[in-house]
Amino acid sequence: MPSAAAGIKKVEFIKSCYSLKDLPEDNLPEIAFAGRSNVGKSSLLNAIMGRKKLVKVSSRPGFTQSLNFFLVNGSAYLVDLPGYGYAKAPRNVIKRWQKLVEGYLSRRKSLKGVVCIFDIRRKLDDLDLNLVEYLLFMKLRPWVVLNKADKLSGSKIASKLRETSIMLPRDLSEPLVVSSRTGKGVKELVQTVILPHIEKS
Repeated sequence: MPSAAAGIKKVEFIKSCYSLKDLPEDNLPEIAFAGRSNVGKSSLLNAIMGRKKLVKVSSRPGFTQSLNFFLVNGSAYLVDLPGYGYAKAPRNVIKRWQKLVEGYLSRRKSLKGVVCIFDIRRKLDDLDLNLVEYLLFMKLRPWVVLNKADKLSGSKIASKLRETSIMLPRDLSEPLVVSSRTGKGVKELVQTVILPHIEKS
């Protein structure tokens, strides 16, 4: 799989962090990626970074509990957050996820924003909307991305895009429509969200 955009020249996995004490030094721009456990977040990250298996897809959805850091061009981090909303995850796993993720989002000074990945086929629910509202409350920028566009026809995509836009806060930019399977919208996501922070660093 080639790189999603020419601007991404080098990507390397740095570490998985299970505690806030394990985080890398806070000295580079960071863009985090959040989404439900089954939204295709890992596949989208692999597409963004031009790799097939750099980000591992968990065999147990909802059980991944670490923050995974990937260094891009030696100048910025992409951070894979644990998936949320998996009903079968034990309560203690959910609590650890909340503590780790909320601690990271509230304290990380180098965090530029969060890519919120939603399934374009599904109507946003309270968990999804609460994520966006929480980020805005924390003065973090949410970039809304609608994944799995390959599952719908063009007219359905337009309809779902309108539906989602109406539900989101008015001051947010229009959601990006992507497909990690076909590559649709991935280049635009890289160019509009990721590369500006790499180039500024």
